[in-house]
Amino acid sequence: MNRDYIAGFFDGEGSLTKYKNGYRIFITQTNKEVLEEIQDFVRVGNIYEVGKRKAHWKDCWVLSITNHKNVYLFLKKIGPKLVIKRKLAEEAIKVVENSLKEMERKKLIFINRKKEAKKLRKKGLSYRQIGEIMSIDWGYARRIILGIR
Repeated sequence: MNRDYIAGFFDGEGSLTKYKNGYRIFITQTNKEVLEEIQDFVRVGNIYEVGKRKAHWKDCWVLSITNHKNVYLFLKKIGPKLVIKRKLAEEAIKVVENSLKEMERKKLIFINRKKEAKKLRKKGLSYRQIGEIMSIDWGYARRIILGIR
């Protein structure tokens, strides 16, 4: 198994689909072992049985990669080797990269809010007071202090 093989396989059998603010990757195949080897090589995704769509068809499986970070990792590994889907993969990498940066930014904001809220709580302030000081809902202040998401 190598990147060239996977890129060719993905170009022919796979799909890269825009979904909300990101992308999803699906590779459908009647040979489950091939999908397992691809999954072992790229170390991302899940394999699901789709079954027969029509009585005379073979059972089939799909390798599904839906997590933003995993889509990004997959495309970074095989994107340069793609032929048919290269342009779409390049576009998807940019979109997913921006989405990952935004998720990281939001995570940092959450961590900073949590630290600030905990400091205020240690000073003896109520959740309502903390919410007013931080300009957030008091219920949200309570949830971040208690670690409830």
